[in-house]
Amino acid sequence: MRAYSALTLVLPVALAALLPVPVAAQSAPQSDADKKAVIQQQKENEDAESLCRVIKDKADYEKCLELYFLDQDQFRAFLDAHKPKPAPKG
Repeated sequence: MRAYSALTLVLPVALAALLPVPVAAQSAPQSDADKKAVIQQQKENEDAESLCRVIKDKADYEKCLELYFLDQDQFRAFLDAHKPKPAPKG
């Protein structure tokens, strides 16, 4: 029977200990509810952007977006006040 030195027996174990251990779940997968919430938020963002897009002034545009998420009544009033007026027919 062949005798192994202590280094021969310990070396594979030491090398294995130095290798990174894969993490089974680094981040938990998103649940269906989380995915639906993200999709809903994206839809709301797109809706707000499309409604506020009629406002050309950047500061007013940003205020419009802010009001969309904070107060729907103020948002509607702000949007009505800042809509471009139709050009008079000539």
